[in-house]
Amino acid sequence: MKRILILCGLFVAWFCFLGADVSHYYGASVPSQPLATGQTISYHDDDDGDLEKGVTRSYNILTTGQYSGTTNIVINSKTHALSNNCVIDERTGLMWARYVPVADIGPSEDGKLYWDQWTLEDKTDISFVNGTGKIHSAAGEFSADALPAGRIFTVAGTDSNDGTYTVSAIDANDITTVEGVADEAAGDTVTIATVDDLIWNFLAQANANSLGGHADWEIPNKDQLNSIVDINGVSPCINVTAFPSTPSTYHWTSSTRSDSPPNAFSVRFSYGSVTSYSKARYWHYVRLVRDN
Repeated sequence: MKRILILCGLFVAWFCFLGADVSHYYGASVPSQPLATGQTISYHDDDDGDLEKGVTRSYNILTTGQYSGTTNIVINSKTHALSNNCVIDERTGLMWARYVPVADIGPSEDGKLYWDQWTLEDKTDISFVNGTGKIHSAAGEFSADALPAGRIFTVAGTDSNDGTYTVSAIDANDITTVEGVADEAAGDTVTIATVDDLIWNFLAQANANSLGGHADWEIPNKDQLNSIVDINGVSPCINVTAFPSTPSTYHWTSSTRSDSPPNAFSVRFSYGSVTSYSKARYWHYVRLVRDN
């Protein structure tokens, strides 16, 4: 009899636990469904557009007080006045910068930045020609992707040409500089490296200058950035009321591809795809995020 009473007591306790508020076991709330994709048109019974499974998206757009006006972002002596407008995703709790720089900064002054620096180290085949202002690589190792016109880079290890330069034109064998160079034959051990124009420079400026009144911005990881993709729209695949003027192309994430560390993931906002690109050879847009 005593054993039966104990078993009944355990059953009642377990039943009460199942009916109780167990949110404190998980943190702020019980885990919920993933976000809805945003697709509302059905192309087949029981497809995404038919079922519309997931949590409906909801955004709070902030434009007044500390979220009005602009904050200056300065990279390589170029300045972009970025809007202080922010957007709170009421489902994930993340706060987003409402706008992405699309002008002024970056090598092409179109807002696009690199993830990492490009470096060509310890080369002995590099020569310099005063008459043309060119730096010549006999091995043809210059990267037009990493060194587009307008990119700033440094030269070190020469007798007469150590310094900072700006790309005017480039091919695999020759960089034409804006500043010009002194005549110098190959033979020295030369290193060429790009300077700034990184998403990390952008992040540092946003935090140093308190974009939207906050100094704890981050570069979003792959899943965070993908959470604002809305496939109900195309070019751009995003809620354009919350995030107007979003470029319909690639945006960097902070996530590195584990099987290929020189590459990082990027989200393409034309169709919502995720792919990876060389951190040092490709320049993409970037949107900032923070925990709200």
